[in-house]
Amino acid sequence: MRISRLPRSRNHLRRIVAQMDLPVPWNRDELVNSVARRRRRPILVVPVAHALVRGGHFGLWLARATDDVILYAAGTSDVHATHIICHELAHMELGHDRTAIGDTSVDSRVLAEAAPSVDTTDVVKVFGRSNYSNDQEYDAELLATLIMSGRRSTMCDTGGDPRASRILGTF
Repeated sequence: MRISRLPRSRNHLRRIVAQMDLPVPWNRDELVNSVARRRRRPILVVPVAHALVRGGHFGLWLARATDDVILYAAGTSDVHATHIICHELAHMELGHDRTAIGDTSVDSRVLAEAAPSVDTTDVVKVFGRSNYSNDQEYDAELLATLIMSGRRSTMCDTGGDPRASRILGTF
């Protein structure tokens, strides 16, 4: 009997989400602060020019000497921006800075153009992946999706209807 890695992976990722102890509903700041506390490192989230997208990346994670920076493409929807941030936070939660596989390089000119306000002198590693075919990307995307499923819309009144809240929380 063949046992798939997928259910084990999902169960492991669900445990990570539970350990994050996020309130429901949560907002982006609460999520970022939760991961920062767990990592014992500040995390800065910066919207940047669409040069990241031209470089094939919607988001980047800069691991600096004393903190982490998440860059995401400005001008995208709030839900998409939050998902991009969740994806980069998922890489952090999964320890992908210790075990990076695949191409994690980013053109320094693209980075300088996209994020001129971010000090890159003490960047230790840059994680920007445009290829989603490896296990780390799969796991980060799945974890980001699981984290997002706990988000509930704070913009709309659902009248206390749990079904409406659940539907709105998936988008």
